[in-house]
Amino acid sequence: MIKKILLIATLLLGLAMCFSSCIEQPNSYTKLPPGPWRGVLKLTDPDAVPVDNINDPESILRDYFELPFNLNVEYQDGQLVVSLKNGEELIPIEKVYYGRDPATAKDTLRLEMTAFDTYIDAYYEDNYIEGYWVVNYKDNYKIPFLATYGQNHRFLKNNEAATTDLTGQWKVMFNYDQPDSYPAIAEFIQKGNELNGTFRTETGDYRFLSGNCYQDKMRLSVFDGAHAFLFSGSIEKDTIYGEFRSGSHYKSKWKAYREPSYVLPDPYDMTKGTADSEVSFSFPNSKGDLVSLNKSTNDHRLTLVNIMGTWCPNCRDEIEYLKEIQKAYANEDLHIYSIAFERYREEAKALLQLDNFQKVMDFDWPLLLGGYANKKETSETFGFLDKIYSYPTLIVIDNQNNIQHIHTGFNGPATSVFEDFDKDFRAKLDQLLK
Repeated sequence: MIKKILLIATLLLGLAMCFSSCIEQPNSYTKLPPGPWRGVLKLTDPDAVPVDNINDPESILRDYFELPFNLNVEYQDGQLVVSLKNGEELIPIEKVYYGRDPATAKDTLRLEMTAFDTYIDAYYEDNYIEGYWVVNYKDNYKIPFLATYGQNHRFLKNNEAATTDLTGQWKVMFNYDQPDSYPAIAEFIQKGNELNGTFRTETGDYRFLSGNCYQDKMRLSVFDGAHAFLFSGSIEKDTIYGEFRSGSHYKSKWKAYREPSYVLPDPYDMTKGTADSEVSFSFPNSKGDLVSLNKSTNDHRLTLVNIMGTWCPNCRDEIEYLKEIQKAYANEDLHIYSIAFERYREEAKALLQLDNFQKVMDFDWPLLLGGYANKKETSETFGFLDKIYSYPTLIVIDNQNNIQHIHTGFNGPATSVFEDFDKDFRAKLDQLLK
């Protein structure tokens, strides 16, 4: 009898410990101190060789092969709120879970970037959080992660004066030594050793980049839950020679020249409508219900068709922008459809991600599943377009389902051109609504 009682007690204790590891605590949690944290994603390079004639070779290598970013921790009404900080942007992480792992007796933290389908799984102890950043839609893709409390710098501190003020516009060529090279514009703002800015490409911007510069070196990085970008460069006279890393899977060379007058192709002049440019489609929403648009069902004066992916930060920026457009034109007969192309081939997984994304982004127009995220396949899906160059692509159509404008890519609030784009786009809508 005693053995049975002990067995039942043990089972109940085990269940209690298991449940405690999955609970999202409703009250303040004192073990994770509020304030600034400095995080790094540990990008490794097996070919890394220590640099000669420097005081701290290991630190310099960390500066090259760790992607730093900033976190902010606070408690709001007893709830733990963790945000990613990049330049002027603060992004609250959608779901924060913490508890205790009964297997290791360690405190755990899980940060879910639901809209982008990624998360950080980690242990924390004293002033450190250590674990992995995981991307769900990539097979076995995870990067080691470490965060330290009380640090608000980004890259390793170096107060030696920079030899060049990088402030201004630079013409950039990525992959300049490869057949798949592509152009960009770098926009930099430098204040002493502090450097901020972004890169604008034909298909979108690299969002809010933060970093530093000293002597003839520059560093920039961003981590927003989807982008994990690291830029390093060396300045030689009026040229920057650099390396670009995206997560742990991609790196390329880039070089930049100071050229204030350089412009990228007009985003309204890239994707074209075909001879039969009447827009028609039929796709499932996140519940699996088929939603169609064609000439006979369109009873709106203007319709915006947003071709996007939930995994794409520029697409998220465009969704936020379209929410503002929806408010501004609430009294007009304007309707929006978003058609997502996802990183899952399995429809059930893709539809679940659409549902999660729409809840996080909080918009009420139809979000439909167009297919798999492949530009060739996406182009073949839409017979009324010649080619898809970018996620996102935004189409403006009239009440006869005829295309009026097509805008490729999205250069958002991190760029100098966003305000001009907004004014121009609203002017185009106003003209069509006359």
